[in-house]
Amino acid sequence: MIRFVLIGVWVCAVTLISTYSTAYWSSNRVEPPPESGYLVGLEYRKLRMMNVPIVADNEVKGYVLAQFIYTADARTLREISIPPEPLIIDRAFRLIYDDTTRKFEGVNKKDVDKLTNDIKVAVNKVFGAEIINDVLIEEFNYLDKKDIMK
Repeated sequence: MIRFVLIGVWVCAVTLISTYSTAYWSSNRVEPPPESGYLVGLEYRKLRMMNVPIVADNEVKGYVLAQFIYTADARTLREISIPPEPLIIDRAFRLIYDDTTRKFEGVNKKDVDKLTNDIKVAVNKVFGAEIINDVLIEEFNYLDKKDIMK
């Protein structure tokens, strides 16, 4: 009988010592800081589709349907307090809406390059730094008012 009591005490002592040493070892273990899950480099972000009315002679002639993508440094995008999306959409809308020289029967390459460059320069000017690396066009279509009424 005494033998069983001694075995029980021994098992309890070993269990308590092992539990205490495991807890002590795991709480004092120094772990390296977690690595950042962010990728370093350029990040591409797609903007929502925008509809810009084309007004001439005090009436709507049609709509430009445009969707843009912009590229920027991933680290910079995380650090800035204002997201660039609203600024890009606003600048693109203003440039397309205010351009009275553009005829939408045909848009040439020079006009498109100028448009994307003007958007990039204007947004970077607002930030006061080179935040936006490039503005790309996902879609750029003109829909005539006559085609809408059908």
